[in-house]
Amino acid sequence: MRCRTCGVQVRAGLRVCPECGATLRGSKLWRRTLRCRACQARVPSGLSICPYCGAALKRSWRALFLTLGTLVALLILAYLAIKYVPWAELRTLGLSFVETLPRRVRLPVVAFLATPVFTPTPRPTRMPAITATVTRTPTFTPTPVPPTETPTVPLPTATRRPGSTHTPTPSFATPRLLWPENQTEFRGGNSQIKLSWEPAGVLTEDEWYALSLRFLADGIVHYSGTWTKETSWIVPRELYMKAGQFERAFQWDVVVMKQTGTKPDGGRQGVPLSPPSEPRTFFWY
Repeated sequence: MRCRTCGVQVRAGLRVCPECGATLRGSKLWRRTLRCRACQARVPSGLSICPYCGAALKRSWRALFLTLGTLVALLILAYLAIKYVPWAELRTLGLSFVETLPRRVRLPVVAFLATPVFTPTPRPTRMPAITATVTRTPTFTPTPVPPTETPTVPLPTATRRPGSTHTPTPSFATPRLLWPENQTEFRGGNSQIKLSWEPAGVLTEDEWYALSLRFLADGIVHYSGTWTKETSWIVPRELYMKAGQFERAFQWDVVVMKQTGTKPDGGRQGVPLSPPSEPRTFFWY
């Protein structure tokens, strides 16, 4: 299934897009919420299992009673309208009003107060031809002027063109992710989620695997991860329930980095030595 709002491929069975939060096609999830009787959390009314504690949500009969009450009220109104409203008299009054309407309405009379008068445009009068008189121009004798010295312009000096810049080639291939598969689901705070990938080559002392873990909470993207020499990393259990209430989605990828310094907070900083791997997403309910 694909989300109509952001175009992300969504696994079957979801009613809300984990990327943008839009309601998926064919979903009957209502906007209102109900309270779970086990953990007292507010959850969407269209769910059958509480996303916080996993307890089964019991169906509320309030909506059914409201629907039946509305139908009964409509039936009572229809019976009163048929029984006590004089439809024949109202129809007669309406027909008589339509017949007398043209006599009651006076249409405005449009009259022209003045007749426009068109004045012909006068034609231009041809002017008499003008005879040109030729006057002789006196001849001037030029006075010789001594030649001035022409300044010598120096030849332009050839400017050396800068050499072309060379773009460095990545030293390592793109890391290939192994486990978990994309769109894998985990349930419970005791789940051990071990992210693993294939080795990209032999790392030197200042070369690391940089793993980036991202999740959305309250409309803000949060980041986690690590720099490691190993080809696996266990997700900390304190990140459980940190993602949004409906998404519970975590996205991760791996890239080979070369350490060039240390940040003020003690973290490492560097430059990438390989393209980043394809991102994968897992769900932690």
